Amino acid sequence: MTKNETATSVEEFLVWRSNLFQGLKARKETIIELLDALSSKQQAHSVVELSLNPLFRRDYNSLYRGIQ
Repeated sequence: MTKNETATSVEEFLVWRSNLFQGLKARKETIIELLDALSSKQQAHSVVELSLNPLFRRDYNSLYRGIQ
């Protein structure tokens, strides 16, 4: 990938992420952090494991409520 292609891909991802965030109705930050944790982990064996990921800065209860 060239530098321009990488920059374009990053920009497209940021727009997608912003659109996703705006489309969520509740617990937006929790859900975005959950997606970050999911995308950084090759295999998550449990929700608890995701809650321990450094990209998920909230407690387990907020994770559970975000999934609901």
